[in-house]
Amino acid sequence: MSDLDPEALKKLKLSGKILRETREEMKSYVREGMPIIDICEKAENLIRQKGAKPAFPCNVSANEIAAHYTSPPNDTRTVPENSVVKVDIGAHVDGYLTDTAVTVCFNPEYTALAETAERALKTAIENIRPGISTSKLGSIIETTIKSRGFKPISN
Repeated sequence: MSDLDPEALKKLKLSGKILRETREEMKSYVREGMPIIDICEKAENLIRQKGAKPAFPCNVSANEIAAHYTSPPNDTRTVPENSVVKVDIGAHVDGYLTDTAVTVCFNPEYTALAETAERALKTAIENIRPGISTSKLGSIIETTIKSRGFKPISN
């Protein structure tokens, strides 16, 4: 049984639903050569249109930029050809926050990397339960990544 009151749980579920829908739309929206700022604006606008607010600025990381790149105003960076791109988004409904990301791979050489990120997420979802510590969940994710021959990023 959840310790959250029913109204709080309802807001979390709505935030999660909005973010899941946004993530799936962004997966098919991202293209090589497009301005990164367009991706950020599209994601944040979708979140608002669906009834939530962005929890943080959309992050779009490509290739060697592993995490947390947010387009500044008038950004001219574009999605590189043959790149691996991660779109990291968060939403909240009245302060009840959800967070997710999607990896889009335009380079067949890195398909296994993108699939490993997806597998790590699925493994985390399969193992999450009340009372599990974030360190235990992180360890499960790390084991999944390493078992596929990759090294997780730590920061």
